Amino acid sequence: MSRKEWLVAAILTFLTICAWVVFDILHTRAQVEIPSKTKELIEPISPEFDISGLKVTP
Repeated sequence: MSRKEWLVAAILTFLTICAWVVFDILHTRAQVEIPSKTKELIEPISPEFDISGLKVTP
């Protein structure tokens, strides 16, 4: 490859990497709104266990 071909390849590689970084930053900054119903469903469960529900009444 001649010097000019190397320069073209280097410039194209540089532009590709710059575009990749810019689009990755834009993708990361995009905010997704979680609906309130989904927020309710993914709330943590209480760690306290209710044993009275397991007792069998005669």
